[in-house]
Amino acid sequence: MQKQLDARELVKLKLQKSALTSETEKVAKEISDATESVLVDVMGHTFTLYKKKSEGAKTIRQESAK
Repeated sequence: MQKQLDARELVKLKLQKSALTSETEKVAKEISDATESVLVDVMGHTFTLYKKKSEGAKTIRQESAK
């Protein structure tokens, strides 16, 4: 997930409904802290994280073109 944040800045994640019932916000905060990103939104089992790209970060398309 760290690679996704580095390449895209904004990442939307969805937890499986069977995994957790009402703990999505808690899990989202833990992931946000671990990835040093900002928790933008939590809706149901889906949440969005934002992390500003670093200056030297490559996009996924640039990496896959090699």
